Amino acid sequence: MFQRRLLTLSSLVLATILAIALLPLVVITALLMSLSPKFRTAPQALTFIYGFLVHEWAGLARFLFVLTRYPKNQQMEKNRDIQFWWAQQLFDMGKRLYKLRIEVTGTEALEGNCALLLSRHSSMGDTVLPLLFFGKARAEGLRYVLKQELRYLPCLDIGGHRLPNVFVDRSGTDSAKAIQEVSDLIATAGDDESVLIYPEGTRFTQKKHDDLRRRHPQLENQLNRWPNLLPPRLGGVLGMLKANPGKDLVFLAHAGFEGSADIHDLLGGGWLNQKVRLHFWRVPYSEIPTENVQDFLFAEWDKMQATVVHLLQEIDAAA
Repeated sequence: MFQRRLLTLSSLVLATILAIALLPLVVITALLMSLSPKFRTAPQALTFIYGFLVHEWAGLARFLFVLTRYPKNQQMEKNRDIQFWWAQQLFDMGKRLYKLRIEVTGTEALEGNCALLLSRHSSMGDTVLPLLFFGKARAEGLRYVLKQELRYLPCLDIGGHRLPNVFVDRSGTDSAKAIQEVSDLIATAGDDESVLIYPEGTRFTQKKHDDLRRRHPQLENQLNRWPNLLPPRLGGVLGMLKANPGKDLVFLAHAGFEGSADIHDLLGGGWLNQKVRLHFWRVPYSEIPTENVQDFLFAEWDKMQATVVHLLQEIDAAA
């Protein structure tokens, strides 16, 4: 951990120094790039990157303040406040820069007990949706299952480890350990905490969908069944359902972020003036089967597929 944080913090310092030193050149370059349709939102992407650096430093300063100012029994709540603040600031910045329009339906699913939240994952931008539109909206903690690579972002690394989250290795080298970690995450969650997992395990792109079809022909039926989704990785989800101490299931389908899978989309205008639709639904704990759980999960994934298609059609109709 010490070596990783030394590397990441040093990288953040270096990136900040370079960003400041090169600012005039970067601004001119971004403006020139925006003359091309391929890079029409280069100024917005540049502003977001610089804003991200500012919020990284601000977040680290807040974590340091909490560590030195508050006793341990108050730090969890204060660190969670920083988590909400950091995510909200970045989301609001992206929303303003790219003129995003957000619409949420199924809000009745936000009422009720804490839950295991299963969300679609199609973009860099959708990672904050469960936290803001479920966790913050309910004013409760939301434990995350995160990929290990995110530990190289200092705020996510430090904040993520100060809160009860799990960073999993997706390589498959120790699947049993990863399944046990995510199972323990929900088994130990309090009555005032929900837990989030992205069943797909990674962002959906058509390329990843096609690669799965080529490399794993046994998934052909599932890939045909869910053309807008990746098949759920069953190990972690089934492990969490088995260890579930009594929480409902809540599903989050969304559409509109498909044009923001990577930095190229941010430069090319994939987010600009985009309407984003979110829809929640809830399955009470009493209705979660203890047998044929995979069939139940697949049926809900069918609903996720149908809901995503419906949301996309509504977005297209309103365009």
